[in-house]
Amino acid sequence: MIRNYELMMMYTPKLNNDEAEAANEAALSLLREAGAEIIKTDPWGKRILAYPIEKLQEAYYYVNYFTMDSLAVKAIKQQFNINEKIMRHMFIARDSK
Repeated sequence: MIRNYELMMMYTPKLNNDEAEAANEAALSLLREAGAEIIKTDPWGKRILAYPIEKLQEAYYYVNYFTMDSLAVKAIKQQFNINEKIMRHMFIARDSK
């Protein structure tokens, strides 16, 4: 079933701006390979975290909007979990209204 998704990505601050942008583009390429149609990307830039994650105080934030088959999400999550550039990620299924 095709659904609308919002994907919040947090990348390590050890990257520079260009590297964070390239890491997000690589994540979008992975989504496209799984059949996703990218609607929009909203870069939030480098922000201070509310609490440290792995002793890091900042992260690069990106919010990506796309449509994709719900069955492909699990495989994508597994790929994101092993990527050392990604600190956190969260898929949110949005209403199709």
